[in-house]
Amino acid sequence: MAGAGAVTGVLGLGALSGLRIVYRPPEPPPPWEIAPGVVDYTKATEGVLSGPTPNTLKVAQWYDYWPGSFKTDFQNYMAAKGYSVSVQQDTFTSNEELFEWITLGGKKYDVIFPTNHIVDNIKKSALIYNLNLAWIPNFANLWSDFIRVPHHVDSPDNLDQRQDPNGLNYVSIPYFWGTTGIAWRKDQIPKDEVEAIGLDFFTMDSYSPQAAGYPTTVTLNGKMRMLEDQRDVFTFGSKKAGWTAQQAQGLIPSPYVGPYTDTTGKVWPGTQWTSNETAPERVNAMGDWLFQCKPHLFDFNSTGDTPSLIAGIAVLNQAWSGDIAYAQRPDQSNPQPADYIIPYQGSRWWQDTCVIPSKCRNLWLAHEFINFIHSVSSDWPENQLLTKWNLYPTPNKACFDLLTPFANGYDMRADPRLYPNLLAPDDWNRCDLPRDVGADVLVKQYNPLWFNLTSV
Repeated sequence: MAGAGAVTGVLGLGALSGLRIVYRPPEPPPPWEIAPGVVDYTKATEGVLSGPTPNTLKVAQWYDYWPGSFKTDFQNYMAAKGYSVSVQQDTFTSNEELFEWITLGGKKYDVIFPTNHIVDNIKKSALIYNLNLAWIPNFANLWSDFIRVPHHVDSPDNLDQRQDPNGLNYVSIPYFWGTTGIAWRKDQIPKDEVEAIGLDFFTMDSYSPQAAGYPTTVTLNGKMRMLEDQRDVFTFGSKKAGWTAQQAQGLIPSPYVGPYTDTTGKVWPGTQWTSNETAPERVNAMGDWLFQCKPHLFDFNSTGDTPSLIAGIAVLNQAWSGDIAYAQRPDQSNPQPADYIIPYQGSRWWQDTCVIPSKCRNLWLAHEFINFIHSVSSDWPENQLLTKWNLYPTPNKACFDLLTPFANGYDMRADPRLYPNLLAPDDWNRCDLPRDVGADVLVKQYNPLWFNLTSV
């Protein structure tokens, strides 16, 4: 089942059935579904709770992404509109876990929150519905940059989360976003040295800081982690392998995947590898470097990476930008000794998204919930509550404009780790966006490599 589970996490039940890995008898579609995964909203009724459990909204969400009070707020908001509802939540720690639930596991949800590169893939397997933007008026609050890329069909890169092929609106909208980088104990290694070494730390047994006031030798072996996320780990592998390949070609390595003029006026070629490499020789090179890292890592772990830094168990980890901010707590009077950078070799940015699975039978309530997430009104300032709780950057421009500093003076809007697109353009442009690499690459290259890398 491990192999089937790995395939499931990125392909979905429709593809798995075609591969004869798993089969589940089809269910009769609801009256609004005119094709697999496609809703005709003239056949769905606004303001009506529906399905076998009409008063319960079932969601699957990442860990530590909202406070319990948010679900209570939604219940109270719906009560004020005359509806008695509750929110039932399952919590996942990786995209692979989520999609094993909705495929092999057969779990049914009304709203899920996958990362952007998964969305186009599962749309092809008819696992999600197109959205009705008329039922999500707070869509107007979103930053146009985060709608065009990658959500819109007219994105210049024609990436993920595009409009339904029948022209029926979007299949997802942004939830929150971030970058993937390096988090470390800044009382062990100075920032400029982390910036200078970048991804090379992950193949080191130890490191001797050059600056005064730091330990003579810092043990790294067994005190580093990478995320339990296939595409994040592979991104680091592709960036390091791409850097090495440029050097082997006699090039001055560039961290940028497209031509770029940095803030000093230097013009860079776009010769770095992307986070979406599919050529077998590049995937193999990426894997070779990751297997060099593996003996030095404690494990692959997405929930323990930042807590292990704060506890002093780890020294340097791969991490998501919002998670390290949440662990460091710059909004409090005594921030923890941790920091975060995007490695000089490059990395990726991503969006977690609001999606309605095609097993949803409470269609209007699911839209109400997504709309509530992006509410910024004085009565229900939910997006402000969420971003100031999880410390991830918001794609909601109306929310961003309304944010105020915390009591200690910390202002999220002025933190380049959270908003490199606004405050650190050279860092930002070193990140590219993950995309669907296709079922053939996943089955034949990515999944076997990931299974071998993460197996004991």
